[in-house]
Amino acid sequence: MDEPFRRYSTWLLSRYGERTYRVAVDAGFTCPVREVGLPCAYCEPGGSRAGYLEDRRSLGDQIRRGTEFLRRRYGASSFLLYFQAYSNTHAPADELRAVYDDALSWGSFKGLIIATRPDCIDRERAALIGEYRGRGLDVWVELGLQSADDRTLRRINRGHTRARFDEAVHMLREHGVSVTAHLILGLPGEGLDAAIAGAQHLSRLPVGGVKFHNLVVVEGTALYEQYRAGEFEPPDAEQYRELLVAAVEHLRDDIVVMRLTCDPPRNVAHAPRRLPDKATVYRQLTHDLRERGTRQGIY
Repeated sequence: MDEPFRRYSTWLLSRYGERTYRVAVDAGFTCPVREVGLPCAYCEPGGSRAGYLEDRRSLGDQIRRGTEFLRRRYGASSFLLYFQAYSNTHAPADELRAVYDDALSWGSFKGLIIATRPDCIDRERAALIGEYRGRGLDVWVELGLQSADDRTLRRINRGHTRARFDEAVHMLREHGVSVTAHLILGLPGEGLDAAIAGAQHLSRLPVGGVKFHNLVVVEGTALYEQYRAGEFEPPDAEQYRELLVAAVEHLRDDIVVMRLTCDPPRNVAHAPRRLPDKATVYRQLTHDLRERGTRQGIY
């Protein structure tokens, strides 16, 4: 039976014909809002580093360890280089080129993926990133939108507007770079309408992929203090399930769904405490869409 949404693993297999995984690296970049002491209210101190990056090593060491881990655990046979932690375009273009070139020299990769913020993309950086397509690489940039509502973006200290996100998407697409958007469902003050609005906004843009995240409130963040003070309650598993189904139903059907849930850091307090694993969320979404007789993009 056909899948009712455009699943990333299926897309990867169709694209490359073999088990292809991302090798995540931490290149030591920081983030402009952290530099001024106002990090995003939900962002945990590790900056979304991969779990196997226990400490920061040279890019070569990280890539060697990452590829070994992915081969051993998942049977991976080809790889995408993924600059994951913090804002990986937060430096002058010549410095970025040196970092990207160094990392690419440590392995054979099908693609280059760069996670960053909309306000860390300008025309010079977009042009630089686009150049890597000339090496035969698939090139993607992951941009955090998180919410399509500027009021929410101010509340969570994102430091940019929805319009700035849109501008960054168009600059990257002008240079042939594919864009993945990040969207958090269940942010304070947001519910079903906001989940739908976020999916609809992305569907109007030349976005090729989306990563949905459930709101996990982690100790050490501003949102955690607000949660402890009783100012809001993050959605539980069932509430998130409803938000996710609605968002996918309103998402343009050619956008690749690259993620459905997030991984909270281990051994750190967070809420909600009980979270389904990734495989369970994928099964639930597939079941719910089929049960409702709907699919991605039906609305």
